[in-house]
Amino acid sequence: MADKIAVITGSSKGIGFGYARELLRRDFHVTVCGRDQAAADAAREQLIDEQLTWREKLLAMTCNVAVLSDVQGLWNTTQQHFGTPTLWINNAGFARSGPTLLELSPDEIEHMVETNLIGTIHGCQVAVQGMLKAGEGYLINTLGGGAKGQVVKGMIGYSTTKRAVKAITDSLRKELKGKPIRISTVSPGVNLTEGMLREIRALPPGEREKTIKPLNIIGDRVETTTPWLIDRLLEGEEHRDVSWLTGGKLMGRFLLAPFKKRDLLSGYRL
Repeated sequence: MADKIAVITGSSKGIGFGYARELLRRDFHVTVCGRDQAAADAAREQLIDEQLTWREKLLAMTCNVAVLSDVQGLWNTTQQHFGTPTLWINNAGFARSGPTLLELSPDEIEHMVETNLIGTIHGCQVAVQGMLKAGEGYLINTLGGGAKGQVVKGMIGYSTTKRAVKAITDSLRKELKGKPIRISTVSPGVNLTEGMLREIRALPPGEREKTIKPLNIIGDRVETTTPWLIDRLLEGEEHRDVSWLTGGKLMGRFLLAPFKKRDLLSGYRL
């Protein structure tokens, strides 16, 4: 991409923030955003503290991806500030892990559907429309547990939305066949983010211990996953489906768990 301009939804923290850092390291101009302007501004300042020369390459915005006008505004403002976006990552998401369908609250269900599904549709519409006008572009959608049809215990709401995102991506690839838009998916694995820590802290002590044990086996820090993920996503010129935690890697971790102890959550006072 000659003009390296990226927009990442849900990037004021967590893995989206990690993507922003890695793209800046690869000489992209980046728009970071979140539902709260103060959080987006704080993310921008944190990145500038890491590398002062990134100041001119960073834009911080507020965006509720469930509101189409917000998403269009994200594209428009980025275009006015840096030029036409060449890379758009639909990363904004909300997960509620643990509850059964009957235990999920109406607000939690609505938030997952609005953010994970409707937000992705809005991002696809806005990005594809802009990229077709520009004559090129690269769109990345985020998958997760259950996206390929597998049943993940305690993730009925989240998995349903991610299965739908895969359907959107598969359909869009066919709709745009022959057009100069590349569409990839990323499955970033189980990353230790602020949201995950918040959920763990909310669990009763007994349930918390049950959650931490497997997390130490299958989980990773954002700083570990994002450099590899961004490198894989930027490779080649074809659609890609990039997964961090493959079946083979998952099996290997469980087989090695008795011999190779991992303490991912040390220092978090859980």
